[in-house]
Amino acid sequence: MRLEHDLAVRREARDIIADDVAIGVGDGWQHLVGRALVTIRDVTDGKVNARQIKERQGLLSIFTDIMIRGSETIAQRVFDVTNGAADQSAWVCEMCGCGGRLIAGNRLRVRCQVCEADEPERERVWREHRDDILEAAATYIRVCLEHSRLFPVYNIVIRVCLDDRDHRLFLDEVHDRLVWWRAGSWIEGVEDALRQDFRRLDFAR
Repeated sequence: MRLEHDLAVRREARDIIADDVAIGVGDGWQHLVGRALVTIRDVTDGKVNARQIKERQGLLSIFTDIMIRGSETIAQRVFDVTNGAADQSAWVCEMCGCGGRLIAGNRLRVRCQVCEADEPERERVWREHRDDILEAAATYIRVCLEHSRLFPVYNIVIRVCLDDRDHRLFLDEVHDRLVWWRAGSWIEGVEDALRQDFRRLDFAR
């Protein structure tokens, strides 16, 4: 997910999602996640926390601590919301948000025709440019910390791939690394101690 989309969801549902909970899905599900989290917050009066947000068996899966914190009635409301979001995700491309369908293969996924065609290329770009992607993410973090604000990733990342599609997929991978690092993953050469300062940054508005 793009960094700006990740932060938009967090702003919407900041009461129930901690910084160390990764939103581990593609951009296409941003609005599904945001709506579901806001609804969960509303039906629980903000007393429930999101614990995991990811793609599971091809569909959007949102896990909370409702079983620890809520009554049976509230728990059922939360399950209705998370199950509804999962059902909706079966028809929304995880990558772009257009109409999609559940595709079987080496793993289940929901994709539109265009994004499904990108899938092998996305994997190839990661394989061929892994070190460059990680270096670009590390550079982005350092530049943003130096200037005390976030910049559009494409403004900071030097073009590595000549092909436009490869460059777009390269930027997608950099965004993924940044979002995961912000939530607590690691990037070689970037100190974990910088994470808290990075979490305080935002795009200029």
